[in-house]
Amino acid sequence: MEFKIKKTDLVEALTKVQGITGKKTNIPITSNVIVSAKENKISIIATDLEIAFQGQYKAEILKEGICGIPSRKFYEIVREFPSKYVLVKELDNKWIRIANEKVEYNIVGIETEEFPKIPDIEGTELFDLEVDTLRDMIEKTMYAVLADEGRVHLTGIFFKTIREGGEKMLRMVSTDGHRLSLIDYPTKKTSGFSLNNGVIIPKNGVVEVLKILEEGETVQIGIKDNNFVVKKDFEGIVIRLIEGEFPDYNLVIPKKNKNKVTVDKESLLNMLRRMSILSSSKYRSVRCTIGNEQMETVTTNPEIGESRETIPIKYQGEVIEMAFNPRYVIEATSAMKSEEVVMRLNDGETPCLIQGEKDPGFLSVVMPMRI
Repeated sequence: MEFKIKKTDLVEALTKVQGITGKKTNIPITSNVIVSAKENKISIIATDLEIAFQGQYKAEILKEGICGIPSRKFYEIVREFPSKYVLVKELDNKWIRIANEKVEYNIVGIETEEFPKIPDIEGTELFDLEVDTLRDMIEKTMYAVLADEGRVHLTGIFFKTIREGGEKMLRMVSTDGHRLSLIDYPTKKTSGFSLNNGVIIPKNGVVEVLKILEEGETVQIGIKDNNFVVKKDFEGIVIRLIEGEFPDYNLVIPKKNKNKVTVDKESLLNMLRRMSILSSSKYRSVRCTIGNEQMETVTTNPEIGESRETIPIKYQGEVIEMAFNPRYVIEATSAMKSEEVVMRLNDGETPCLIQGEKDPGFLSVVMPMRI
């Protein structure tokens, strides 16, 4: 095998697989990529057995073939390469040469026959979706996914289709038990796509999906067997779904929060970031007093000190005192496009609902902490 390829194209491709090949695993061979050269393009395959990536890229093929190359070293060599084009050639005994006229690297490759097979997605029915839509849905939910692998069914994003007001919608939901995030989008181009029971997509999978959604207009999605399939142009990702039942999230979404607080998003974010300076794993709550036209927050950490700040709000009603983890509100509002954040509350002991006018279909729920 031998091919010549533009450095920037190869770097971009290898960048997208580092999150897959760089994971610690009991199967060391998955730290490699499989590169095949045929006709006028190369194919790069990577997998950690849970996520599989495949991309095709234009190249000048001098000799067709296939080889396995250590992913990280291949990426580092090409990234630092001092020319616009890179020549890659397979030598005897699976050695790989990466070179140009002045620079040459020779590294040990692998036997491709030992590399795990990636899922066969031939025949998968795929549906078009705007890139901006899928990216926005992921960004508005991935931050609330549980990090504790003890409750596996909460370590991913719940994805399903629903009907609301006679309109078919795509819905993504995530929760870690202390907060919840939900986003709905009209299906439009995906009118034939149906997931009535829903599936759970692992967070590490959607992180890899975001890497191929950095540009472009349209992406294709589909489900085959127990896999979520995402394809865009000449790249695709296959993610093994999480088995289990997602909790009934509707039970924790407030339906009749009577008090409405409107606050400038940047003012709220800046205040909470300043409040977080004194927080620690032991003392991480912010006490908040909401009164007429102002919100006062106080952070007290006996090991460090105390901070206090007041910002203006739009609110007329009874005084509400509550405590919450500022990180939860920061992450929810940071994902929003609205310039003003609407917080709906009943009192200081019930969940707070966060929404915004320029974020239709989106809501976040933050559970209060004990004062």
